[in-house]
Formats: sequence, C-alpha cells, structure tokens
Amino acid sequence: MSQATIEKLEPKEGLFVLHLFYQFAAGEAAGAASSKALLEGLETLLREAREADRTQAATLSLIGRADLGFLFFSPDLHRLHGWEQRLVALLGRHGWRKVFSFFSMTERSDYTPSEEEHADQLSSQEGLVPGSPEFEEKMRSFRERMRRYTEVRLYPTLPDWRFFAFYPMNKKREAGANWYALPFAERKELMQGHSLVGRRYAGRVIQYVTGSTGLDDWEWGVTLFAHDPYEVKAIVAEMRFDPVSAHYGEFGPFFTGLQAPVAEILGQLAL
Repeated sequence: MSQATIEKLEPKEGLFVLHLFYQFAAGEAAGAASSKALLEGLETLLREAREADRTQAATLSLIGRADLGFLFFSPDLHRLHGWEQRLVALLGRHGWRKVFSFFSMTERSDYTPSEEEHADQLSSQEGLVPGSPEFEEKMRSFRERMRRYTEVRLYPTLPDWRFFAFYPMNKKREAGANWYALPFAERKELMQGHSLVGRRYAGRVIQYVTGSTGLDDWEWGVTLFAHDPYEVKAIVAEMRFDPVSAHYGEFGPFFTGLQAPVAEILGQLAL
C-alpha cells in the first residue's frame, strides 16, 4: 500500500458522517486544571477539523441519554478516524465514556424521478409536446432542480439551527413486511409519498438521511435540525402513520439536544 493511500481515503462521491455521543462518568476527574486541559484539547481538535477541506463539525449538548455529542462530515476517512481516536483518548483521560456512535455516508436517493418519468408526466398530465419550447424549459428546470437536490444530499451544509435530533433506522425483512421483497416500482411509489410528508416541513425542519448499510448495525441515520423541538416531534409523529414507516420501519434510540459551543456545554456541566 502506497503512502498516499495510507494518508488519504476518499469516497467515490459524498462525505463520511460520524455521530459520537459521550457521557460524563467520573466526577473525580473534574477540576479546574482538568477542565481547562479538556476544553483546550477539544477546541484545538475542532478547529483543526473545521479548517480541513470540505469538513464540518457540530458540538451538541445532549438531553437524557448522553451529555456531549459531536457530528462530523468529512471527505477523508483517515482524518475522520484520527479525530475520533483523539476524542476517545482525550475524553477518556478526563472521565468521559462513549455511549453511542454511528458511522455512515451521505448518499443519493434511489427513488427520485428520472428524466424519462418527468418527460412522460409533462406529456400525459400537462399535454406538452416533446421538443416544444415550454416542454424543453420545464425539462431544463427539472434537471437543475435534481442537480441541486443531489448536491444537497451528497454535500450538505450543517445549519446553525439550535435543536438537534438523531435516530438510526432499518427497513423490515419480515414475513408479510419485507421491504426488500417489494418490486422497485412499488418501493419508489411508497417513498415518493413518504417524501411528501417531509416537504411539508420545509423551512421548519432540515433533514439529513445518511446511509450505513455495510458500515454500521443500522441501515440509515436520520439527523434533524429545527428552531422549535415541536416541529421535530410533529414530523416524526406524522411520518409514523405513513405506510413506509407504519409497515416497514424499525427505529433505534433517539438522541436529542441543542447545538452549542463546546465551552458552553462544559460550563453547563460545571466542568
């Protein structure tokens, strides 16, 4: 293996995504000197990550299941893993333990409409003639919309919205409810209906669905940001009644909290 291969590992497309959630476990490790060293170490690591090419890092004050969370988006797996290992060592020395992690990647959706499907819709439902100026203008608009949609899915920008929620999920493989046994056309129709629910929350909830098949125990991770926790509660509740979730969804633990600077989070914990 070459030195270049060792130092850099990038995906064919998209970004690597890492969620890390920690809990403070050892009160005796706290103290003024310890707190100062921890904060300096975390701020140095986060600054390095945020200055790296196409990398983003959010710090989270978690509610209930954990105390401190990190969310990283990065194109370089070796760097990402290095930051994770440094966090393990740094936080471990100061009395923290990791309670959950999730490794995934940004990905395209398999169920977005194709150009052929959109063209057929323009012809059959709107009566537009292929090749006509109006038909071609609507096709150009569709291509640009799909380009922007794919760009946002693969290379998202983390918002500064205050409330955060995350949960992992699978699609069922049970007798009578096996998502993977359904024909593609049926899965696509179901997912397009499912996505309509999410679109109704545009401007109120920002959602990132990242893929983890072959990378972690669950198949997807869902990360939500909102200004108001009510909106997250509302969208999740509404989606539970959609057939995709009602018949085929399996959900892991929920982690919720607030985006905040790491100094503020440690200060609230009196560390």
